[in-house]
Formats: sequence, C-alpha cells, structure tokens
Amino acid sequence: MTKKYTLDRIDDGFYVFLKRDDESEQLIIPLEEVKVNLNEGDIVEIETNETGYRFEVLKEETSDMKGKVSNLLEKLKNKK
Repeated sequence: MTKKYTLDRIDDGFYVFLKRDDESEQLIIPLEEVKVNLNEGDIVEIETNETGYRFEVLKEETSDMKGKVSNLLEKLKNKK
C-alpha cells in the first residue's frame, strides 16, 4: 500500500512522518531503514511491502508546498 507523507522531523534516531490527508496519523521509521536522502518538509510516497519500505521523494509537490508556505509567510510579514 502506498501513501503520501510529509517528513515532519528527525527525532532521536527516527524519521517522523505525518500522513498528508490526516496529520494526526504518524509513521515513525528508524533512520537506518531509510536509504534515501530526506529533509524536513519533504513530501514522500511510502510503500510498505514484505521487505520493508520503498520511498519516493515527490520533488515537485515538495517545491510547490514550500513556495506556498513562503508566500504565506511574506503575506504575514507585510500585514504589520
């Protein structure tokens, strides 16, 4: 099964992912089980299978989301 998550943080040897459509649902995976380079805020597709996990960084979605967040921050700064 494949689901989309956002990497929320790296905490005490674990990646903490939040499910894209329900951020109250977390997926916690030990660092050694992730074989790709991830950064906080990355949107990833994670597939679970019999051998573990398969990760795909969704670069375009991550870039779009970072752009939206940046625009929102600029709007907030300019309201003062």
